[in-house]
Amino acid sequence: MTATLAVGLIGVYLSPIIWLILTSFKNRVDIFSATPSVFFTPTLSNYIDAFVTKGFAGNLLNSATVGIVSTVVALVVGVPAAYSLSRVRKGESLMMALLAARLLPAMVLAVPLFVLASNLGLRDTYFALIAAHLTFALPFTVWMMRGFFLSVPPSLDEAARLDGCGEWRTFFTIVLPIVKPGLAATGIFCLINSWNEFLFALVLTGRHTQTLPVAIPSLITPMGTSWGQVAAVGTITILPVIIIAFLVQKHIVSGMTGGAVSAE
Repeated sequence: MTATLAVGLIGVYLSPIIWLILTSFKNRVDIFSATPSVFFTPTLSNYIDAFVTKGFAGNLLNSATVGIVSTVVALVVGVPAAYSLSRVRKGESLMMALLAARLLPAMVLAVPLFVLASNLGLRDTYFALIAAHLTFALPFTVWMMRGFFLSVPPSLDEAARLDGCGEWRTFFTIVLPIVKPGLAATGIFCLINSWNEFLFALVLTGRHTQTLPVAIPSLITPMGTSWGQVAAVGTITILPVIIIAFLVQKHIVSGMTGGAVSAE
């Protein structure tokens, strides 16, 4: 009974995604058929029209560039910061200040970032969008990783220092390998948030740096909506996240549970 219910729920949750993927391989006649069918002659015309003819391959590259770079920068800066905040006495007050900044609605930051980027001539550049994404990726990284570092006993740090290790060597060779699952989980969530982000990308990008979430509405025109192409771009938008999450699901699960226990 429980297994049947679980399968039914999974089917309900996955049905929109499955239908989206199926629609991306249908021609216009099959899409608007009065009796929608699961069995049809598949075609790649929607993918060719969207990513070759209309240039959505460039938008895909923009999304990948912004997502990967912002995630890497957030990890490079945020992970050492989280480690430091997990080892100082005033870490809690500093974390609350960081949380207060993170709780600001994105709309509050969008207009100032737009004005700043325009005045500095940075609008429609990767730098402006990556910097905007770091406003939510960096606090998230610090908050997530601090919980994992708190689960590592400080006695390990002290033992490493007694053996002659400096601060950085202790961090890289002793502590960081222990929290690798948390590092993977944090990186995946940062990448997903950046990949799906819409508001900052809408106000800060232009023709050269437009990401996929912002470019998809261009398929809705006064002449009609290219639903097959919308489905094709939507499929390519969600597939990388699903594939990456599936490949590192063990790290995500162990990371989410590992950070729940702290040494404090």
